[in-house]
Amino acid sequence: MRPLLLLLGLGACAVADPRPATTDPDAVTTPSGVLAARLVRPAYDPAHHGDTCKPYHHVFAPDGRLLTKGLGGHYEHHRGLFLGWNQLRWRGRGFDFWHCRQGETQRFRGFVAPGELGLDDGWQVAAIDWCDGGGEVVLAERRALCARDLGDNAVALDLRSDLRAASDPVWLDGDPQHAGQQFRALQAFGEPGATPVRYVRPAGAAGQANDVWTGCRWIAAVLPLPDGDVTVLRVEGSGNPGPATWSTRGYGRFGATFTVELRPGEVLRCQWTYVVAAGARDAAWCERLAAAATR
Repeated sequence: MRPLLLLLGLGACAVADPRPATTDPDAVTTPSGVLAARLVRPAYDPAHHGDTCKPYHHVFAPDGRLLTKGLGGHYEHHRGLFLGWNQLRWRGRGFDFWHCRQGETQRFRGFVAPGELGLDDGWQVAAIDWCDGGGEVVLAERRALCARDLGDNAVALDLRSDLRAASDPVWLDGDPQHAGQQFRALQAFGEPGATPVRYVRPAGAAGQANDVWTGCRWIAAVLPLPDGDVTVLRVEGSGNPGPATWSTRGYGRFGATFTVELRPGEVLRCQWTYVVAAGARDAAWCERLAAAATR
């Protein structure tokens, strides 16, 4: 049996993959066939802007339990695994690709062959255009996701986003509560009286006001589900722009953001690893898995 360190790592899915073929293009499964995530890609409908303005991924526990919130609920714009900046600037104008309240949209255009990004068939790759209120493309994105079996009732999700400015320079900016790549847990944790999500952080994490954290490359959420806890470890990619600024909330929205300028002709490649495991895992476990994800 190979050591765990050999099974982890961003980009580790870009090798020969024996997973069974699936007829469901939205499903992201491990090589053993475990459903780890599912793409939700609504066709944009201006009459239902809020419900159809952006795609996202639902995330599942290794035993099949749904872990993420979809439409509606507390902060309805939070949905599964999602990406956005609320203070994006382009052509001297400001845009909010987090709430998408001024007509902004992230539009699914179709699936892309993984080989076009140098990835193998184990990856799901979605073409997503970030458009202004008039439908003009601001950013062209390729969002890729791959799932891996880790053993020990755990799976890994490798998430990659390639962002390209469609024409003029784009400045990605926003506050930690409303920007970057983030995870939103089930609506149940946002209900009055609900047991809050607990967070595990590395020893060097520095807490600031309003649930902001710096000085760390990983944070884990322990979700207190009725049928047993599930730990969701999020690891910031070592090659991402920095420094990463994190935000965590008791209702289960957590992630990190950064500020960067993207010029035409450049591709900003960002990567994150999520590890989803049964049970409440401790800081030592998180540190070990996070260190492996950087190799």
